[in-house]
Amino acid sequence: MKIYRFKQVPSTNDVAKEIALQGERDFVVVSDEQTKGKGRMGREWKSPPGGLYFSIVTEKNPHLPLIVGVSVASALKDFGLSPVLKWPNDVMIGNKKISGILIECLDDFAVVGVGVNISKTPMETATSIKDETGKNVSKDAVLKSILKNFEKNKKKTVLDEYKKLCSTIGRKVKIKTLNKVIKGKAVDVDEHGKLVLESGERIVSGDVIHLR
Repeated sequence: MKIYRFKQVPSTNDVAKEIALQGERDFVVVSDEQTKGKGRMGREWKSPPGGLYFSIVTEKNPHLPLIVGVSVASALKDFGLSPVLKWPNDVMIGNKKISGILIECLDDFAVVGVGVNISKTPMETATSIKDETGKNVSKDAVLKSILKNFEKNKKKTVLDEYKKLCSTIGRKVKIKTLNKVIKGKAVDVDEHGKLVLESGERIVSGDVIHLR
C-alpha cells in the first residue's frame, strides 16, 4: 500500500477521503498529530504527538469492523500486550482503552481510521504501549504489524477470532444508541457484527457500558 505521511493534519480520515475522491484506492494516510481527530458518535479523538494515527482507504466490506478490530488486537499481541475488544471495536487493555477505530463508508470505498496510543496517554481512562510494557516501540513497527494483519484478515472469516477477543459477550450492558438507551445481557455477535442481546434484539451501533 502507498503511504502518505504528514506531520499534522486536522483528521487523517478527512485527508484520506480527499485523496480517494480523486480516484486513488488502497493507500494509507499517516500523521504524527491530528488537530481535529474524530471518534465514533461524533466525539473528538485526542491525538497528541506520540500516538499512531492513520487511515486506510479500502474496498467496502460489511465485515470491516470485525476485521479491523481483530487486526489491531493481533498486532498489539506482537508487542507483548493482551488486548480485548469492547464491542464494536474499542481495543482495551483491562478497562483502559489503547486504540480506537472509526470506519466511514462513501460511494464504492471505505475509510478506516485507527488511533493507537504508543508512548503517551491522552486521558485517565486510556493507556499506551509504553505504559503497559515500559518499552519504547516504533510507530512504524506498530503500523507495519497492523497493516500486515489487515491484509491477511481481509481474505478470511474472522468472526470466531473476534468473539474470542470480545469482552462484551456474556456481560450485562447498557447501550447508548443515537435514539435510545438499552439494557440487557450481551450473548453473541452475529456474522454482520451486530451485538445480540439475550432478549433477541440486535444492535447495529452504539456506545457500550459494561455493567457489574
